[in-house]
Amino acid sequence: MEGKIIVIEGIDGAGKATQTKLLKEALEKEGKKVSTYSYPDYSSVYGERIKAFLYKKIDLKVDELFMDYIIDMVKDRDNIIDAVKRGEYVIIDRFFFSTVAYQSAGGFPYENGKQIVKLLDMPLVDKVFYIKVPVDISMQRKEKQKGKMDVDKFESNKNFLSNVSTFYDKLKNEGFHAKSWEEIDGSKSIEEISYLIKKSFD
Repeated sequence: MEGKIIVIEGIDGAGKATQTKLLKEALEKEGKKVSTYSYPDYSSVYGERIKAFLYKKIDLKVDELFMDYIIDMVKDRDNIIDAVKRGEYVIIDRFFFSTVAYQSAGGFPYENGKQIVKLLDMPLVDKVFYIKVPVDISMQRKEKQKGKMDVDKFESNKNFLSNVSTFYDKLKNEGFHAKSWEEIDGSKSIEEISYLIKKSFD
């Protein structure tokens, strides 16, 4: 029996890492084997470049940035596919959907981004949980988490995050590259969001 790929998406401060952890714990309690991934992967050479860009240490053109983000995921593509074939549940904190949404907001052609995902044979996702959080709440959470002076250039840009949300909405409405999308109100409590996510597996 094959496993599933579950992706948790949303703008900064949506609570993706927390919900990834809670879902992993819940599925493991049910006896399922679970592996997790989170992007960008700052331990990779691509993630290092992305981090340097986000903290204004280097400049990258939007097409360079798109490719760094997507290649950071391509490096794990075969491992993810193999895990699913072994019957594992793979939970991913941000996948290529975020790359398309964020880089399209930065000026990368939206349709080109989607086409690249398909050309690279990125796996079809079973379920995307899109935690939609208002931009003001997103920024407040990141400032509280990191401190106002330590947020990165995306986390501190209200107009940019609003544009990212618009592209997330487009991806969700198109049902892009996933069997199912579910939007969740990110202004709800951690417990409420966790309950809504787990409910999909009952």
